[in-house]
Amino acid sequence: MKRWTGYILLISLCVCMTSCGKKETGSELLTETKEAVTPVEETVEPAVEKTVEGMAFHIYYGDEQAENIVQDTIYAEEVDEHTLMQELVAALEMDSSAGLKSVSFGMHNGDRVVIVDVNQAFADYVSRMGAAGEYIVIGSLTNTFLDCYQCDAMLLTVEGKVMETSHNVYEEYLEWYPYVESLYTVEKMELGEGDIQISCPQIMNFSDGALQGKWNRIFLGTEERVLDDWEGNGTYQVTFEVKTMTADMLSILMNGTADTGEVHSFQYTYNIDLNTGESIRLRDHVDVKKVAENLFAGTGFYVDGMDVSHFSERLKAIYGSPEALARSLEGYDYSEDGSAPYGYSYIEDGKVWLCMEVPHDLGDYVKIELDTPGEM
Repeated sequence: MKRWTGYILLISLCVCMTSCGKKETGSELLTETKEAVTPVEETVEPAVEKTVEGMAFHIYYGDEQAENIVQDTIYAEEVDEHTLMQELVAALEMDSSAGLKSVSFGMHNGDRVVIVDVNQAFADYVSRMGAAGEYIVIGSLTNTFLDCYQCDAMLLTVEGKVMETSHNVYEEYLEWYPYVESLYTVEKMELGEGDIQISCPQIMNFSDGALQGKWNRIFLGTEERVLDDWEGNGTYQVTFEVKTMTADMLSILMNGTADTGEVHSFQYTYNIDLNTGESIRLRDHVDVKKVAENLFAGTGFYVDGMDVSHFSERLKAIYGSPEALARSLEGYDYSEDGSAPYGYSYIEDGKVWLCMEVPHDLGDYVKIELDTPGEM
């Protein structure tokens, strides 16, 4: 039994224009700007595409690192300004009370203008954000409405009044914010049924079809072997998290539980160099000897859910010396030669995390964040 759900990363390139900078402050300028817009009498319909999945339209929101505005395609049975705002609020993970009061349209010097009036809850949410977060939210709002209504500029108000934060006063037209388009996606292929539930990652829409096919076969082959071996022997569940998706690298963390009378947890990972198509192992970008020395010394790392000094003492009891631990770290991560890894690692926000197996009474595994980023 297989079914698909989306899990999206967006990378690379894009279009772009800049948002207007403010020249003055105070609501007088906003009043002048609004008065310069000639209202449009006819009804303005959203520019959507009818597909078998529904009405397709774009929304914009911040990526997982909150560094870029990214574009996504949404499908709905009907699309209006409230649909747009609901999808936008959900994508930006804003308070559900944030919303829209009204939308109107006009012309100014030959440009199509959309006037978006948000509620106070929306403004309050934005006002609590830092400058970078505010940029993402306002840029996402601007691009979403400009795109859907094919307008050239947007005027933003809060219940008819000027929107002012500690970082900006929104009195003039906002134009397109820079954004990035989708380069590839990672989707979930659901495998198994009943006591066996596996979410298998599958790379989609990657420019290198051979690389995409290679890794999709690796992902699927790993999980299908489990299906063959495990069926009828208790419950088995696996999900995954995309930890890093860039044009150069994909890092995926697999989380699983197996119950055959006693529940055991486990983790494994895939780190892929998208330029070469090869697996990235810990030793490829980290000085494992130095890491082993730090783990024994109790410095240069953080252990999730465990005291560092206690962890170091347990590590010494298991490995005996930094050299023995370094040899183990050398064998971390998926190897295309078929050899079994001694452990796993992944990359998140530029930091390297180790997934180290420990006795069941300690939780089956521990996650360790290294202070020193990998050389990727």
